[in-house]
Amino acid sequence: AIPPKIGRLRAVANWIKREPFGTIGAFLILMMVFVSVAAPVLGTSDPMGFGMDILQPPSGDHFFGTDRTGKDLWSRVLYGGRISLKIGIATVLIGTFAGTVLALMAGFLGGFVDFILGRITDILFAIPAFLLALTLSTSLGNDIPDLPGIPSGEFVVIIAISVGFMPGIFRIMRGLVLEQRGTQYVEAAEVTGASPVRIMVRHILPNMAGLLIVATSITLPAAILTESALSFLGAGVPPGSPSWGADLSGAARTYMIRAPWLAIFPGLALSLTVFGFNIFGDALRDTLDPRLRGKI
Repeated sequence: AIPPKIGRLRAVANWIKREPFGTIGAFLILMMVFVSVAAPVLGTSDPMGFGMDILQPPSGDHFFGTDRTGKDLWSRVLYGGRISLKIGIATVLIGTFAGTVLALMAGFLGGFVDFILGRITDILFAIPAFLLALTLSTSLGNDIPDLPGIPSGEFVVIIAISVGFMPGIFRIMRGLVLEQRGTQYVEAAEVTGASPVRIMVRHILPNMAGLLIVATSITLPAAILTESALSFLGAGVPPGSPSWGADLSGAARTYMIRAPWLAIFPGLALSLTVFGFNIFGDALRDTLDPRLRGKI
C-alpha cells in the first residue's frame, strides 16, 4: 500500500503537471503572502514615516524609490499587501458565509423565506457592487469602533465590500441548494426525521464545498480590486495608510511622468496578486467542478 504522505505528494505532483498555470497562480499568491507577512525583516522602514529623500528613484537605499513626502515605497508596497490581502480575505469570508447561510435558508425552506430573501437580493443586485460599497463606505464613516487587529476604517471597508458581493454568492449557492434539495439522500434524511438544520449542515453543505472554494478564489481578486479602487477614490482605508490603491492615487498621478515608479510598483503588486488569484481560481474550478473533470 502507498503511504498516505506519498499518495498526497503524488496527487500534488499530478495537479502541478496538469495545471501549470494554476501552479503559477499559487506561487504568486504564496509569494505575495510571504513578502507581506515578512515585511518587517525584508529591509523595510516605517511605511508611514516621512523622510528627507523626496522623489528618489529606485536605488540600494530605497529599492522602489520614494514618494513626494520621502516615504519608502518598498515598505509601503509590502505593508500595503497586508492591508489589501487582509481586507480581501475578510471580505470574501464574510460575504461567502452570509450568502451561503441565506442560500441554505432560501433554497431548503422555500416559500415565504425564499421570496423575502430573493427580493432583498434583487434589490442589492440592482445596485452595482462597487457603487454599493462606495456608498456604504462613505456613509458609515468612523462610526464603527476598532476591533482587535482591524481598525475601524478597515472594518468599514470590509463590511461595505462584503454587502456588495453577498448577493452574487447567494444566487450561486441558492441554485445549488435547490438542486441538492431534490436528491434521494436529502429525502432519506427527511424520512428518518432529521431536522432542517441538520440536513442543511450535515448533508447539503458538504456537497457545496467544491463550489464554495471556487467561488471564494474567484471573488477574492475582485474584492482586492474593489478595496484598491475605494482607496484610490479616498473612500477606503484611512489617509496615509499603506494601500496599493491609495498609493496609485494622489502623488502617483501628479508625478507619474517625473517619477513613474510611484505607479509602477504598487500597480505591479496589485496586478500580480489579482492575476495569481484569477488563474489559481480557474485551475480550482477545472479540478473541483465535476462537469469539467472529463475535459482535463
